[in-house]
Amino acid sequence: MNFSVFPNMPESSKLLVFTSDITLDETSSKSFMSRLEEFLSTWSSHGSQLDTDLILIANRVLFIAVDERSSSASGCSVDSLTNFIKSEGVESGIDWFNRHQVLYRSTENNDFTSDWLVNTLDHFISLINDGSLTESVQTLNTTVLFVREARESIIQPFSHSWYSRLL
Repeated sequence: MNFSVFPNMPESSKLLVFTSDITLDETSSKSFMSRLEEFLSTWSSHGSQLDTDLILIANRVLFIAVDERSSSASGCSVDSLTNFIKSEGVESGIDWFNRHQVLYRSTENNDFTSDWLVNTLDHFISLINDGSLTESVQTLNTTVLFVREARESIIQPFSHSWYSRLL
């Protein structure tokens, strides 16, 4: 399935993914995204402005695309973004580096932003193991590294996801 994710970014754009340990309410989401957009508007690498785009899925998973054709996101620039997100998290009590959350849904839907349920990784795997969820359940793929990959597989059935290796 092909998804229209980051339509204004080239396929080669790098992705940075952050997952919150909680679902942001609408007010917190808008406020966070506004501050993040302001940060990204001045984000640079070795003095060169970085071209970016972002998506917050289910008020919980943040994907930031970086077009590295004119300037790549150096270690220092990625560190500055990471520090910004960490400081935002400290101020709001949110852990944006939580890798133990799984977003999933049972409905096939071309809209990659809606209808997501969330569980801890352990609980999600137990739901698969006890048959409450089937291996066709859709999962949000937070391991994509480039826009090209996201367009092809931002949503995967459990059977094709890295989670399936945990059985």
